[in-house]
Amino acid sequence: MSCEMCGAPLISQDIPPSIQQSSTSDATRIDSPGPTLDQSKGGKGGTDGSECVKLSFRRGGEKIFYERLKGSMTQRKWLLQDAPPAPKSNQMADEATGSDSGTGASTGRTKGVGIAGLEQLGLNMRKNNEILIGSAFEDLEALMSSAKEVIALAERFARQTNNGQGNASAEENAILAESASQLGLITTKDIVGGGSSESLYLSELSRNLAEFLTDDSRGVLKKAGGIITLVDLWAMFNRARGGVELVSPADFEKAARLWSKLKLPVRLRTFRSGVMVVQSRDRTDGTTVRAILAWLQDLHEFPPDREVPWDWQMFGRGVTAQEAAERFGWSLGVAEEELLMAEERGELCREEGLEGLKFWVNYINPGDHKKHRTKAQKENDAVMKALKASGLL
Repeated sequence: MSCEMCGAPLISQDIPPSIQQSSTSDATRIDSPGPTLDQSKGGKGGTDGSECVKLSFRRGGEKIFYERLKGSMTQRKWLLQDAPPAPKSNQMADEATGSDSGTGASTGRTKGVGIAGLEQLGLNMRKNNEILIGSAFEDLEALMSSAKEVIALAERFARQTNNGQGNASAEENAILAESASQLGLITTKDIVGGGSSESLYLSELSRNLAEFLTDDSRGVLKKAGGIITLVDLWAMFNRARGGVELVSPADFEKAARLWSKLKLPVRLRTFRSGVMVVQSRDRTDGTTVRAILAWLQDLHEFPPDREVPWDWQMFGRGVTAQEAAERFGWSLGVAEEELLMAEERGELCREEGLEGLKFWVNYINPGDHKKHRTKAQKENDAVMKALKASGLL
């Protein structure tokens, strides 16, 4: 009896003597036999005319073979197999001098002069550039292929850990996710696993988001004026992942809500209109209002672009959301929400006119919004209230 795939003899202990005698006459082979060619189907010149090759794997390895075969087919490496190596500078100089010194023993090669020589020189330079570019892209493709193999190896290790005889514990998954982060790999659901490991995936994604926001080389928050909407951050983060395991909006919001629980240096903030934004933890509503008021106070010192009917040195002027966005680097939606927040706190008041909605410093009725009053001011208010009640004022 022989294997129908590779032709190797199959040895068994419980077979009839007649079959055993016929099988022992065959040579026992441990390794798989080499490929054989069917001469009856050969093409011209004795070449093999078969259009398919059958491969068998006894101890696994078919997945790795398939991945490498698919990568080679994608990169079309057989085109680079017969490509000549990139010529060196000294070889190019020798060829140039050899072409110029045309002698009688130059194997019939004519010396190029005039326009024909310039055309030949340009042709040689283009061929050399093609060879150099081909070799450069070959190295780049090899590097990209190696990077893909490393990532695939990490993902296979994660799948083997989760699909083995015993499920991996949360501690093992945490170690794997931390190792992947240290290697520069992006945290994905395949690395940390699914099911019960969803909380681990969200916590690692939350940390990755915090690192993405606080990275000085990217400057995400700095470019956005210290505050960015959650939708814009989601689009920016997915573009930065390079198409590897894009994060869904639901998972992205869940990860953002874990920042306060994990005590990360960023926080999620929701405006009254429902717009969710991201900003650093040390940036509060009070600091934003103080920055807006300081900007409006500076407008008392600079004259407006055109003549106004009020005393601009005393009252300043109103500002729009677009001006606030340009001043602080915010998006237009964030600038409008911040001005509305300052109005809600009683620090600003609005003016609706033909030029649109403008915000002024609230000189009309600060009311109970002025909560930061000193003790002496409170005592003075109590005295004035008592005098008015007694009729003395």
